[in-house]
Amino acid sequence: MHTAGAGRQARSCYNPNLAGHCRPPGGASNVKTILIVEDDPINVLVLYDFLTAHGYRATVARNGPDGIERFHADKPDLMLIDVQLPRKNGFEVCFEVKRTAHGKTMPVVLMSAVYKDVQHAERYTREGLAAQAYLVKPFELAALLDQVYALIGKA
Repeated sequence: MHTAGAGRQARSCYNPNLAGHCRPPGGASNVKTILIVEDDPINVLVLYDFLTAHGYRATVARNGPDGIERFHADKPDLMLIDVQLPRKNGFEVCFEVKRTAHGKTMPVVLMSAVYKDVQHAERYTREGLAAQAYLVKPFELAALLDQVYALIGKA
């Protein structure tokens, strides 16, 4: 992930020992929630800090089964899912989430450094995954923010 132009603030509320919750300043209860399902700790830190700095509430899961569990507990507005996850891959997580009532209407962004072609992701989309976006790692954080704005709006 490229952080150039990310506008990262010095304040960080990331704490790997917590369950992955952070509320942006102001304590608003109607803050949009983004669930990050990613196993790489550096990517988690960058995504978490970036999204919370832009006013979103971020939650984190480190593997596929935990991502599904957090999805049911948090009812996020959007999910960012890495494709290469331990215990259950991102395609499987997306498929399982999209089979629920909340998941049918919630946007999903898949991310991968391994599957670099959109055609690969589109094949899974045709099989019922219906991910709304696919980002090839490394990607610019500005591109991620554009996708988030397009899918759920500004925080």
